[in-house]
Amino acid sequence: MPDEIALLLPNHSGASGLISEVHSAPWQMEARALGLFLADPFFNAEAETKRLREAGINWIANLPTVEQQDQEFVQLLGDVGLDRTLEIERLRHLSVSGFRVLAVVASPEAASAAIRVNPDAVFVIPPVADFAAGFPSFRQRGAAAREVLEAIRAVDWKGPLLGLAAESEVAHETLWPEALDGVVCRPAPLKAQQDFPASP
Repeated sequence: MPDEIALLLPNHSGASGLISEVHSAPWQMEARALGLFLADPFFNAEAETKRLREAGINWIANLPTVEQQDQEFVQLLGDVGLDRTLEIERLRHLSVSGFRVLAVVASPEAASAAIRVNPDAVFVIPPVADFAAGFPSFRQRGAAAREVLEAIRAVDWKGPLLGLAAESEVAHETLWPEALDGVVCRPAPLKAQQDFPASP
């Protein structure tokens, strides 16, 4: 199963659990960014702001995003208030609280909603359906990026647009879809205890 899809599974302790792991880890993160499922019904953005700062986090992304799911499931989430609106509301809170925001979107409609919080960047991620035959092709990712670019330029937002790339593609800028200003490498599991020895 692709890691982008595994992130959507409800088999972990949610956003607050991830913040606890980062906050209490004996190793220091080199990167200061964190992706959180902001439609988590148990996530209290106001209460978690302090722990995020203490952990040294200064970038927040709504990753994974509900928008990656198929429309029927997105509607079910929306029926109980766990939808794009909640994600955007929490992104806005975190932005106002001083965090830099990477808005993760899977459609032009989501992009139009996300730029209302004036994010520092927008990241286009393919929806679940695009992974049916494996990692989406350049053509699929490029088409999605162009649609999102049109949506955000239509409302005069001029920040950077990022897309998802395999590790082998990251160093080859000429291969990236033209609509993109940069790419984000695909997620991979992090073995914290092996890669980061405990501090003395």
